[in-house]
Amino acid sequence: MNKGLTFIVLAGLGLNFIQCDSEPEPSINPLPLSEAPADPCEEISREMLLGQVDPAKNDAFQIVPSLWTDKSEIYLKVEVLQAFDSMATAAAQEGIELKILSAMRTWEHQRSIWNRKWNNPRFMGYEPLERASKILEYSSMPGSSRHHWGTDLDLNSLENEYFESGIGLEQYEWMQKNAASYGFVQVYGDQLNGRTGYKEEKWHWSYWPTAQAYLACYLEIIDSASFDGFEGAEWSDSLQIISNYVTGIDELNPTIQP
Repeated sequence: MNKGLTFIVLAGLGLNFIQCDSEPEPSINPLPLSEAPADPCEEISREMLLGQVDPAKNDAFQIVPSLWTDKSEIYLKVEVLQAFDSMATAAAQEGIELKILSAMRTWEHQRSIWNRKWNNPRFMGYEPLERASKILEYSSMPGSSRHHWGTDLDLNSLENEYFESGIGLEQYEWMQKNAASYGFVQVYGDQLNGRTGYKEEKWHWSYWPTAQAYLACYLEIIDSASFDGFEGAEWSDSLQIISNYVTGIDELNPTIQP
């Protein structure tokens, strides 16, 4: 990404232009500039929405460098990684470390997470519908995870308590203050506003400029028949996965100015 590349964040009906001036790591490839398609869903396929792609073989994704993660071979969309690189560099200059724990997940990866929890003794005492509901407190059914899109990432810890004191609190407060300026939003807040779906995840941040287009296409293309091939899939209709969970998010505050 060239210095001073302007990110356009579509928020509400307005356009907020976000200036990111930090130099990226040389390992972050520049995103070719091109005119956005009139209908973004022409370039966002059903397979991309459901995580049925191999990011290692798809030019839309790039591997996260070891500077920003201790994991091996995890991927984000190119523009998401660029924005994160700028944000994490700025955070590091203020003594704040941001490390990615999880990024793009394929459908197969999400199924392994879901099926492992479904068969975990912790959940075995519940009836199937309630078992699925309990797992859904923090984990998505395959085909419904925002991680499929390569737009969302988990940072530093997968426990809310970590972000409530000490270094974790400092990291979380920095993100609350600065993340929106780089296009990132915590989509799973405390639900005090009536948000449905997953419980609060202080670690989960979404790159809004790309994710909102994916969400719009998801709602246009995907239906409940897409949830199949994993334990408990038959309960997706009863749980209203799309209306309660996929759309159960907090959005980028349109009043935030860079």
